Amino acid sequence: MRLQDKVIMVTGGAKGIGGATAKICASYGAKVIAVDYNEARVKQNVDEIIAAGGDAIWAVADVTKRDQIIAAINKGLEKYGRIDGLFNAAGVDRICSILDMSDDEYDYNMNINVKGTFICSAEVAKVMIENGNKGRIVNTSSIAAVREEAHNMTYCVSKAAVSMMTRVMALEWAPYNITTVAVQPGNIETDILRESFTNRGKAEGKDVKEFYTEMEATIPMGYIGRPEEIGEFVAFLFDDRSAYINGNSILMAGGKIMA
Repeated sequence: MRLQDKVIMVTGGAKGIGGATAKICASYGAKVIAVDYNEARVKQNVDEIIAAGGDAIWAVADVTKRDQIIAAINKGLEKYGRIDGLFNAAGVDRICSILDMSDDEYDYNMNINVKGTFICSAEVAKVMIENGNKGRIVNTSSIAAVREEAHNMTYCVSKAAVSMMTRVMALEWAPYNITTVAVQPGNIETDILRESFTNRGKAEGKDVKEFYTEMEATIPMGYIGRPEEIGEFVAFLFDDRSAYINGNSILMAGGKIMA
């Protein structure tokens, strides 16, 4: 990938898809601003990037808190002077049936997945516009945006919202030479997936191993994806050779849905 000296901010940059993508982008020469609420984990990930010869800094922030995101952006600007790309990888999946769902449980998924993506994207876009540089924003939607899942309503709804948000951002920001794309991962081996499968399995009276086996059987390629597989594609989206992709939500699900 041609990412040499690009400055890329990654939320959820401590582990999972975000953590893997931060490492991959750095390996291709990008300067990475890894942002996460977990200070110990994000610092460890950045330390590993630096040990491997990469260039990265970390910042602690809750993506739903605008002041904290602005502080993280400013830390990146102080170090690198600009931001060329943003990967919104921070996200959650709390399982609950609709009838049992409290207002707080509804807000949890929606605030982090939707509001967090909105705040981070808007604040980074303001910096890109002010600096007059072209930019790329990559949001994390999900296969759940286009395929309903029982006991997982707010996750499905939140990720569908991210896909539509991506399209509107693409329309509004194209005149500023800022493009916006969403990735829609399928079942990817992360802490969020393991927790989701455990809780969804319980809701259906199955243990987690049985639920994993069932889910793998729905994937034509026959296996749960790896965070690095998503990370490599996200890195390509930050490469200028992908610049004409704008507004799309792109499925990466091992053939589970083909559209």
